[in-house]
This record gives sequence, C-alpha cells and structure tokens, in this order.
Amino acid sequence: MTIFLVSFNLARNQTYLDRFDNLMAELQSGPWWAESGTVVIVDAPGTIDEFCDRLFQHWSFDEAADVAVVFDLVRAEGRSKGRLRDYNLFGIIPWMRRHGAQ
Repeated sequence: MTIFLVSFNLARNQTYLDRFDNLMAELQSGPWWAESGTVVIVDAPGTIDEFCDRLFQHWSFDEAADVAVVFDLVRAEGRSKGRLRDYNLFGIIPWMRRHGAQ
C-alpha cells in the first residue's frame, strides 16, 4: 500500500454532487482521513499513476473545470490534473508532473 495525499477543488456546477460522491467513494475505498474538507489522505494500492487513473474518471472529475494534486508521501512523487491556474506548483515541487503527460 502507498499513502497518498489528495487536494482537490471541484467546480460547483450541475454535476458537482455526483462527481464529489464518486470521487469520495474512490478515496474511501481503503483507510483514509479527510477532516479538513478538500484534502484527503488515503492508503491505497498501486503506483501514483495507477491511483490517479482510478481517481480521475470522467464521472468523478471534470478536467476542464476541476483541479487536483496528488502526492505519494512514501515515494515523493506528485501528479496534477485539471485546470491549474497557478503554475508555481511545478517550480516549488520539481518532481510534480501533470497526470497523463509523458
């Protein structure tokens, strides 16, 4: 198992509640903590890319409107997905990559 920290902001639109419920269902599939609202720490199987593939399905994440960052706290890896507005993230965290980019 790997410990992931996920921070996300889902756009508030007509599909928000469904996307939020689906995203949280995936995040809560193993041991998890989420007291702060939009930050979830979860113990899940697989690599960071496998975890992101499961997490960022079209029914739980709208890439054109939502934004998320995922950190692998064990291996010091990071992925981002969605509509980032502040690209300083990549300067601050040199090992951060956009999920799905080669």
